[in-house]
Amino acid sequence: MTGRAPLPFRRDIDIVSRQMGGRHFDPAFIVGIARRCRWGAPQVLRCFPLRKGFPFPTTFWLSCPWLARSLGTLESKGGVSSLEDFLLLRKERWRDFQLEHRILRLRLLSSGEKRFLRLHRRPIWEVIRSGGVGGIRYVPNSRPTVKCLHLQVASWLALGRHPGEVWLRENIPDVCCPDGRCLLDRTET
Repeated sequence: MTGRAPLPFRRDIDIVSRQMGGRHFDPAFIVGIARRCRWGAPQVLRCFPLRKGFPFPTTFWLSCPWLARSLGTLESKGGVSSLEDFLLLRKERWRDFQLEHRILRLRLLSSGEKRFLRLHRRPIWEVIRSGGVGGIRYVPNSRPTVKCLHLQVASWLALGRHPGEVWLRENIPDVCCPDGRCLLDRTET
């Protein structure tokens, strides 16, 4: 996915605000809905790479609270290191995926924004230019760094591919809540 994600509707912003629960949420960083769940609710948001002049590392933000909780449980059982082990055998694909994320983030900036950052905010430019999935810097010949499953799943769902897709499918059998709770006035059901 290299084109723009569909812009969110007012209803989407309301749903995402509920999905965030009590956490501070600023809809200004959303540049599109990268994926909707089977119920039609925003599941993954596409985010602008800058927030208040500083790097916002997450191009794809998982907004679904049901899936976020499910991934938190998987992480507590060693899911991050397990996915990193899986990616060790796919280092070239992981490198390419990280590069794709860098390019995608840069494409979200206008040519004027890129020029301004290069000339006047060089450290911020370097962070944006070199960050992959969730701002992770790819280091050649090192162990793949996943950071968290939420970032990886959001990227996988938004782009429709991931170098760890086999692992993700085996460990996350369903990526949508079973009952459409994301469309309700409350998300804790």
